[in-house]
Amino acid sequence: MTKEEYRNKRKSLVDKAQALIDKADYDGYEAVEQEIKDLDNTYEKSAKAQADLNALRGSAPVKMEDAIRTVQDGVGIVAASIGGVKNIEDPYDTDEYKRAFMDFACRRAPIPEQYRMKNENQSTSTSDVGAVIPTTTMREIIRKLESYGSVYNSVRHLNVQGGVEFPILDFTPKATWIADNAVSETQKVTANNKVSFSYHGLECRISQSILVSVVTYAEFQQLFVPMAVEAIIKALEIGIFNGSGSGQMLGVTKDTRVTNVITIKSTDFTKWGGWKKNVFAKIPLSYRKGNFYFAAGTWDGYIDGMTDDVGQPIGRTNYGIESGAGRYRFGGINCQLVEDEVIKPYDLASANDVVGVFMDPVNYAINSNMRMTVTHWIDNDDNTVKDKVLLFADGKALDTNGIILIKKGA
Repeated sequence: MTKEEYRNKRKSLVDKAQALIDKADYDGYEAVEQEIKDLDNTYEKSAKAQADLNALRGSAPVKMEDAIRTVQDGVGIVAASIGGVKNIEDPYDTDEYKRAFMDFACRRAPIPEQYRMKNENQSTSTSDVGAVIPTTTMREIIRKLESYGSVYNSVRHLNVQGGVEFPILDFTPKATWIADNAVSETQKVTANNKVSFSYHGLECRISQSILVSVVTYAEFQQLFVPMAVEAIIKALEIGIFNGSGSGQMLGVTKDTRVTNVITIKSTDFTKWGGWKKNVFAKIPLSYRKGNFYFAAGTWDGYIDGMTDDVGQPIGRTNYGIESGAGRYRFGGINCQLVEDEVIKPYDLASANDVVGVFMDPVNYAINSNMRMTVTHWIDNDDNTVKDKVLLFADGKALDTNGIILIKKGA
């Protein structure tokens, strides 16, 4: 499918959907809405496959003799010659470094001089030097982050320079009728909206007593990775929704740029008509590829048990409610359930608290090079030495127009 064919077909479906809404044929509209979503998904897959193929067409083997020593993010990539064939060796992925890192994390052994991370402007002792997590282990952490963190995995991931403002193109041309001798006003792409990212440190603290008896690196990685992943995922996903923006990510519920706020009265919260009129009708058509985010208690207690205007359970197929096997849908829109620390469940929320969020996750970005280091720290409360995994990251919404906050009403 060409881009032009996709655009023409999508425009036709959107026009058809609008006509159905105008006729109050909501069942017909939902069927067409699903056609639009299916078309978008098909085109995205087609475009990605074409891009991958184009990349393969244009790729060419790189001669190993052209490899040179480079330094990226403080990590040296060394070209080593073995039997006349040059091989690229990552110093932070050698067996020697893995053993040194394990001894550092488990038994407080100092990192060898050649691997130490130092601040050239300060005198650094062996006790306060950080250690880069070995590359293999880092890849495993990232893989598990993408596997376990459903919200984290669905947002946009960037690796851009902090402190630099990047424009968010605001492209909203408008067609106008003109007389025979008039000239239509030129529509321009504007870049008045900008976003910049900072360097916020995210700490994950691990008790060293858990790792002290580890003997092999495989055993160490098996213990270390899940502990780091669990804490990091929890912090990042809380940050996406509730981050204050001060020393941490800016969450969508705290972002003053998010102005689409809907408060649903308690009498309407469990009724389909209340949601259809107050929420679904307010979602712009161009943003309907997004997801709902609820606490599990809100879904199980209120959405999954929704009733019609006379108090009878609604037809689940007719109203697009699906629950079970890790798949949740409401009104034909995908839902993701999150922990109570991320979004409060309805029963625990006070009036005016956010109990649900609608957004397309690609409109939120996390900026990080995903390079983590480990340092030691002393917990003075119990006089124990613990490990601290440090990750620098920031995050904020790019396009807030399609984000809707759903609040609990009186």
